[in-house]
Amino acid sequence: MSNRKQPLATLLDLEIQVDVVDIGANPIDGTPPYKPLLDTGLARVVGFEPNPHALAALNARKGPNETYLPYVVFDGAKQTFRVCHAPGMSSLLEPNRKLLGYFHGFLDWARVEERHEVETVRLDDIEEVESLDYLKIDILNLPCLDMMFDHIECI
Repeated sequence: MSNRKQPLATLLDLEIQVDVVDIGANPIDGTPPYKPLLDTGLARVVGFEPNPHALAALNARKGPNETYLPYVVFDGAKQTFRVCHAPGMSSLLEPNRKLLGYFHGFLDWARVEERHEVETVRLDDIEEVESLDYLKIDILNLPCLDMMFDHIECI
């Protein structure tokens, strides 16, 4: 007999589907926390990743319950998106070079290689997000998070 525990949904014979929204879906930190739900067919993911290389990688390996879109989720206004040397450092905000200088490697990782204007989208305005049960956000700064939440009604 295996010591492996069965998922609660299996034990209770539930047929559920968790709607996951992943803002900043680039898997720079490894496996996303909702991956076990996705692997067992219990999740449907709509992810957003403005970095074109990361978006292409996500779309190349996605399963049937995954949709990845190139949107920058924010307030719906035009913004400048900064593409940094390390993909996980890209942001709507200019990197704080003075602060980053205190951390080994961060000045190089945060070096802005491109700037381009983007039309941001409000989460509530995205048709592919039909409902939201689980929100994963991987963005770099609290002011953007605060402002983004000012523009979300679906949670």
